[in-house]
Amino acid sequence: MPLECDEIEDRGVLEKIPCIDGRIKNRLQFTAAPITSCGRRAMVNKFWCQEVARKWFYKKDEPPHARHFSEPKCQKHVATWYLLYRWLIFTAWASIIVCSIFEFGSYKPMAAYDKWPIYLTNWDLVLGLSQALLGGLLASRRWKLQKVSDFNPSILTLGLTERAYWFLYVVTMNIALGVTVSYWCSIYDPKIHHLDPLNIMLHVCNSILMIIDFCVTNIPFRLKNFWWCLTIVFGYTIFSLIYFFAGGLDKNGYHYIYKILDWKKPVQATLVCLGEAVFITVLYSVVCLLEQIKHRVYVKIGIKSIIETQNSVTEKRADIV
Repeated sequence: MPLECDEIEDRGVLEKIPCIDGRIKNRLQFTAAPITSCGRRAMVNKFWCQEVARKWFYKKDEPPHARHFSEPKCQKHVATWYLLYRWLIFTAWASIIVCSIFEFGSYKPMAAYDKWPIYLTNWDLVLGLSQALLGGLLASRRWKLQKVSDFNPSILTLGLTERAYWFLYVVTMNIALGVTVSYWCSIYDPKIHHLDPLNIMLHVCNSILMIIDFCVTNIPFRLKNFWWCLTIVFGYTIFSLIYFFAGGLDKNGYHYIYKILDWKKPVQATLVCLGEAVFITVLYSVVCLLEQIKHRVYVKIGIKSIIETQNSVTEKRADIV
C-alpha cells in the first residue's frame, strides 16, 4: 500500500485521497451517508472551537520588528524633531514626578514624603518616566546608527531594551487612563481634595501625555497582551493588603490608602479590585481597537501622499515635454 494511504484517517475530504479507488470511495460514502444535519453541525462547531482555541492559545505570533520602537508612525527613520520630542516627553514625566514629590502646585501641601510610594497614581508616574527614558535611549541610538551611510534598519534585533520598553509603554498607557477615570469618577472628593495645578498634573496630564504619545509612536498593541496590565493591578492589590495589615496610614491618617479600597470592608475592597481588573481589560481592548484605526488612517494618508507625489511628477514631465 502506498505511503500516502497512512493519512486517510486524518483527512476529512475524500477528494484529497488519491490512493483510494472507486470501490473504496463508494463504500466510504455509503458509510458516511447516515450522518444527520445535527451531527454535521456539531462537528462543524467542534472544529470551529478547536480552530479558535488553536489560534488563541497555540498560535505563536511573529514578534514586532525592533525598528517600531525607535521610529515614529509617520516616518521610517528618526528625524531630529522626533529625537527632541522623545526627550521632551521624558522631561515632562520627570517634571510631574518632581512636582508630585515636593508638592509644587498644591494649595495645601502636607509634606508627607514617606507616603508618596503608596499611591497608584505615583506608581503610574514611575512607569511613565521609565518608558519615556527607554524611548529616548532607543531613539538616540537609532539616530546615531542611521548616520552611517550603509545603515539598514531591517538588521535591528528585538533585544531586552525593546521588550522592556514595549511592556512599560503598553502598561503605562492603560494604567494612566485607568487612574484618570477611576480618580475623577470614584475617588475625588471636593471636601478632601483640592482642584489645584498639582491635582491636574497628576490625574489629567498623565493621560494627555500618553494619548499624544500614542498618536505619534509606532508601538504595537496586541490583544493577547492584556494580562500585562493586570500584573500591575494584581501587584498593587497585594501591596495594599500588606500595607493594611502592617498598620499603614494614608496622608490624612486614615487606615487605608483609598477610601474605596478599605480592607476593613473586605467584600467591598475585593469587588473594587475585581471591577478595576475588568475595567482595565476592557480599556485595553478599546486601546487595541484605536491602534488598528490609527494604523489604517496612517496607511490611507501614506497612500494619498504617494498618489499626489506621482501626479505632481507626471505633471512636471508633461510640462517638460
